[in-house]
Amino acid sequence: MDRRTDPRPADTQGPFVFPTAEHHPAPGTLPEAAADPAPSEPAIDHGLEETFPASDPVSVSPTKVPPAPRSSGTDEQQAHAAPSVFRAAVRTGLIAGAFASVASTVALALCGRRDAGSAVAPTNAVSHWAWDRKAFVAHSPSWRHTGLGYVIHHGTATFWAVLYAWLHAERRPARSVPAALASAGMAAATACAVDYTITPRRLTPGFEHHLSKGSMAAVYATFAVGLALGCAVAQRGRRR
Repeated sequence: MDRRTDPRPADTQGPFVFPTAEHHPAPGTLPEAAADPAPSEPAIDHGLEETFPASDPVSVSPTKVPPAPRSSGTDEQQAHAAPSVFRAAVRTGLIAGAFASVASTVALALCGRRDAGSAVAPTNAVSHWAWDRKAFVAHSPSWRHTGLGYVIHHGTATFWAVLYAWLHAERRPARSVPAALASAGMAAATACAVDYTITPRRLTPGFEHHLSKGSMAAVYATFAVGLALGCAVAQRGRRR
């Protein structure tokens, strides 16, 4: 090979010796790479400004997730309270309605004997719901008039007793006899007003055809006494 075309440096030109186990020529040294200069502080500031422009500053605002409210049990207690109050009102109303029905029927019999000459005429008159005006002239006891009249009267007394127990007696039990009589008297007065103002004539009690105004007042007053007594008995029996 011509030395003039040999690319090796002049001091290394010569016959090419293939490296073997006996001959290990030292490799040529490579030039050291130039070390990168350390970045200056202005260059770092400039890079930060280019990365986060002033028009869009970095805003880091941690979002706190409020913890889930703990159930205090109040809602569940209220949800269970309403059905329990209604069930208690039904039980009290059934007992109080029976007391009020029996007491007012006794008053009807006494007032009917005095005003109409028949103890069963006022109760017979209640059956005008089914027999219309024929019930007003029935003065003798019979299943057709007396029995049906009492069933209707007992049903309406129970209705008012359950309503009274649900709205008042079970929520604010009376703590004294006068208070119990006063609240029951208000319930009886309300029942009387409803019976003879907004109730259709065919569904009125009917015994007003045989009784005087004084007797009517006595009947509703007796109804109130039975209502108060029945509520007291029902509530006392439940507390035992």
